Amino acid sequence: MEKNRATDYLQAGYGEIDITPPLGTDLAGFGFYLDRRATIVRDRLKARSLCLQGKEETILILSLDLLSLSVDFADRCRRQISRETGIPFKNILLACTHTHSGPAVQPLPGLGKINREYVRRLSGLFLEAARKARANLEEAEVGFQAEAVEPIGYNRRLNSFSPIDPWLKTGIFKQKKRTIFLLNYACHAVTLGPTKEISSDWPGAAVNEIERSGNKALVLQGFCGDIDPVTYLNRRLGATREDYYLSGRIIAARALKSVKYTKFRKDVVLKSAENRIRLPLSVFPWEDLERETAAALEANQQFLHAARVISLWRKKIEKHYKAFASSPWLENVPVQAIRVGEMRILCLPGEAFCSLGLKLREKFPSLMTAGYANGDVGYLPTEEAYLNPDDYACYCAPKFYGLFNFAPAVEKVLIEESSRVLSSI
Repeated sequence: MEKNRATDYLQAGYGEIDITPPLGTDLAGFGFYLDRRATIVRDRLKARSLCLQGKEETILILSLDLLSLSVDFADRCRRQISRETGIPFKNILLACTHTHSGPAVQPLPGLGKINREYVRRLSGLFLEAARKARANLEEAEVGFQAEAVEPIGYNRRLNSFSPIDPWLKTGIFKQKKRTIFLLNYACHAVTLGPTKEISSDWPGAAVNEIERSGNKALVLQGFCGDIDPVTYLNRRLGATREDYYLSGRIIAARALKSVKYTKFRKDVVLKSAENRIRLPLSVFPWEDLERETAAALEANQQFLHAARVISLWRKKIEKHYKAFASSPWLENVPVQAIRVGEMRILCLPGEAFCSLGLKLREKFPSLMTAGYANGDVGYLPTEEAYLNPDDYACYCAPKFYGLFNFAPAVEKVLIEESSRVLSSI
C-alpha cells in the first residue's frame, strides 16, 4: 500500500492512460442490437485522473471515456484502487463521460456485446492512471468558476432550450508550470450518432483544446439525462467530427478565459462522504404483466429489435417478481459528495435530469453535478416527466436495465438524499 504524503497546502497531480478498445469491439448506445463493431479510431479514449492531497485527506477523481459502468464493477475498481493506494474508498470517484462512441462495458441487453478481455484489463488501467496522478503531485492553488456559456445542448424532451443547465463549472488547479482544469458541463456525448467510429466526442475535444495551451484537463459529465447536442436540432444523428470539436472549443475557451478573474487559495479543505440509498420502484400487480408487456411493445416500435429486449425484460421480471413485490426498491445506490474548498461535487450513478442539479444549486451555489458516477442505474427523471406516458426515460429505458420503472417519488428521494450528503461535508 502506498503511503500518504502529508502537506500543509494543497497538492494536485494529473495522470492518464489509454483505454481505447481494439477495432472490432462492439460500441454501446443509440439502440438495440445495432452491430456497431468499431472500424476506425477517430479519437483515443482515455482514463484521466486528478489526485488532490491536503493535510488530512487525499481525493482521487477519475474521468473515463466510456458510456457507463455498473455499480458492482465500479465498486470493485474503487476497492482495488483503495487497497493499492491507501486512499479511502469514499474518496475515490469513477465518472464516465457517457460517450456513445465507446465500447460496451456495462452488461445491458442489446447495447453491444462485451469484449471480456478488454473489460478485464480496465480495473488495472484505472489503477495505473491513479498512480500516475499521485506520483505527479505538486503544490497547487485552487479556484472555482461557474459561468453561463453559449449552450452546446438543448432539452430533447421538450425540444427547447429550457430547462437546460447553462453553467460551465470549472475547478482550476494552478501549478508552477501548468494548470489542471476540472470541467463540468451537462450535454449527452452523442454528437456523431450511431457510427462505427471510436470517439471521445465533445468531452475529449474540450480536453484536447486545453492541452493545446500546455495545460491538462478532465471532464465530469453533468446531469444530462434530458440534454442532447444542439446539432441534433439541425441534423439529428448526422453530425460530424467538426461539430463536436466546435462544442469542445466553446467549453475550453470559456474555461481558459475564466483563469483571468479567478481568486486562488492554497489552504483549502478536502472532504468526502458517501451514502448508499435505495430508490423507489413502481411495481405493477402480477396480473398486469401481460398488459404491461403489450404496452411496452407498442410504445417502442421505433426501436429496431425492441421486442428482443422486452422479452428479456419480461423473463427477468417473472424470475424476480416476488422479491420486487415484497420490497419495491432498488438497493445499494451510491450518492457521493466531494468538497474542495468552496467547491462541492455531487456524484450520482445515472442519467439525472438537469432540473435536479438546478434545484440543488439553489441551496449549494458552488456545486458541480457529476452523472454516470460510480455506476449507472438508469435514468433519474423529475416527477413532472412521469406525467407523459410516452416518456422514454421514465417508461422505456428501465426495460433494458431489467427493472420496473422508478416511481415518480424518485426525484424527491434524490433531492433529499443528495442534500443530506452535501450538508455533511
